[in-house]
Amino acid sequence: MDKMSIDGVEMMSIDTPYMPARRLGDASVQISPHRGLVHTDQPMDLYSLEFLKDLGKGGYGKVSLASDPVSEGLLAIKIMDKKSCEHIISTEVEVLRLAAGCPYLMSMRAFMETPTEYAIAMDYMAGGDLFHHMKDSMMFNTKTTRLFAAEMVCGLQYLHEHGVIHSDLKPDNILLQDTGHIKISDFGLSVMNVSEGAIVRWNAGTKGYVAPEIMNEEGYNHLADSFSFGVILYMMSVGDWPFYSKGSLDEYHQSLREHIPYFPPGICTNTIDIIKGLLCKTPSARFAITTSIRSHPFFHSIDWSDVECGRSDPPFPYYYQDY
Repeated sequence: MDKMSIDGVEMMSIDTPYMPARRLGDASVQISPHRGLVHTDQPMDLYSLEFLKDLGKGGYGKVSLASDPVSEGLLAIKIMDKKSCEHIISTEVEVLRLAAGCPYLMSMRAFMETPTEYAIAMDYMAGGDLFHHMKDSMMFNTKTTRLFAAEMVCGLQYLHEHGVIHSDLKPDNILLQDTGHIKISDFGLSVMNVSEGAIVRWNAGTKGYVAPEIMNEEGYNHLADSFSFGVILYMMSVGDWPFYSKGSLDEYHQSLREHIPYFPPGICTNTIDIIKGLLCKTPSARFAITTSIRSHPFFHSIDWSDVECGRSDPPFPYYYQDY
């Protein structure tokens, strides 16, 4: 995927005063004065971890699978070079701490620092990422799509209620636990402390998922996440992209401005209606469906209290991937 350019925090501004985000949960993290050490429930030493293999690589570093000799558990360790990620690390760490209050958001087990690198320890997601499963399955049936979507709604609403815009929502950043439930991850491009009505001006996102208002450099709010969510919902339901994304950034921008997503025969009307609402090209047109999304007929069979508590059926109930 082609990432849009990000030059740093100086590009971001919020047009209304900050409103501190409330925190319902916090990871247990205490940075040690000693190099490479951090304390969670038990001490964790970056240098004592047994690194097993690389899980992925991004613009700011890599994620590796490691075994912790103290807890005897598997961890995903995100290692980032200080020079390249200084402008995003504080946001990522703070959102990961905040995310501990929601079962569908990735949270942090520990934060570690060396003279040249930052390392974030997180739970290992044995099910891989959603993009991998979408490539394998092309598209999901309506029940599976609905379950995935309901868990995403819970995670996104938790972020938005706490003043956080994800800004880079895509299937690569939606990970699956070995139980089959999801966790939204990768908060390096997120924006915190966004009050109601504020407009953010920061060039963020990934081609194929980014909202029109970001592409047009008009400023955006949480409704940009709604658009990205609509793209993912379309891909799960149709097995293709709603807008042309295989060419250049300019070609994607043109498709985003001019094209209307195509729905093949056989897609249920409730699925079409919710996707069309989320993929509206102006944020104001997305507002109504975003604010009332849990009551949309597409989610008629969802018990939201069960989803919130993690009691609902997982989208992939028996999936497990050994490392």
